[in-house]
Amino acid sequence: MTHKFTQCFILAVSALGLSALPALADSACAPGSLSTYVDSLYGGTAASTFSCFVTGDGATLDFSNFTYNTAGTNPVPVANIGVTPATTPDGPGLSFDPNATITSPNLSQDINVGFTVTAENGAQISDIYLAFNGVYVQDGGVVSLTEQFCNLLGTCSTQIADPTTALSESFLLSNTALGGPVSSLVITKDLQLTTSDATGSQALDSGFMNEYSAVPEPRSISLVLTFGLLAGFAFFKRRQVTQS
Repeated sequence: MTHKFTQCFILAVSALGLSALPALADSACAPGSLSTYVDSLYGGTAASTFSCFVTGDGATLDFSNFTYNTAGTNPVPVANIGVTPATTPDGPGLSFDPNATITSPNLSQDINVGFTVTAENGAQISDIYLAFNGVYVQDGGVVSLTEQFCNLLGTCSTQIADPTTALSESFLLSNTALGGPVSSLVITKDLQLTTSDATGSQALDSGFMNEYSAVPEPRSISLVLTFGLLAGFAFFKRRQVTQS
């Protein structure tokens, strides 16, 4: 009985340890230019298999499949887009600095960033925190951010931020907006700036970000419960031996 218990105990602890490890092929996401994240197919320098992880608030998220496109009269090179891992209490994520600036009339910028975010260790993404700030508009200038997030079944939702008055906006999208907790999301961000024909028309933006909350998958919860039950059983058996 004792030998079988020891085997079960070791297996349970091993399972818990393995479930807590991030993907071994990944490295931690580092601050720098988006060009180091995006494959050369999209103007960057990273390999098509590039991925990295951010850990925070008890969750580890893997980021991969980065894409980038730019258009308009004033396109922005991918090397001009800054990326910073975010690890605030809202959860791990990525913050982008597009360095988007138009200070002349009748111009436009279109910046499109895409990636896949996946919860590691059997967890699931339960909500998304979106922040859009560093916005400045004048004399008819417009700055807007359209965010689309799709689950692995291809079900997509869209959130549009157009802070022409508050100059910053943030949203917390619960799992109801995601169709329930999901293991992975495909994110597409489309930042658009335009100026009017007014002489002093301007449009600027210096930041948008996402952070994600993750919850354990039922399988992970069951492993924790199993570990607790085995620990309790060990205490009970030891007490029995002591009393006898």
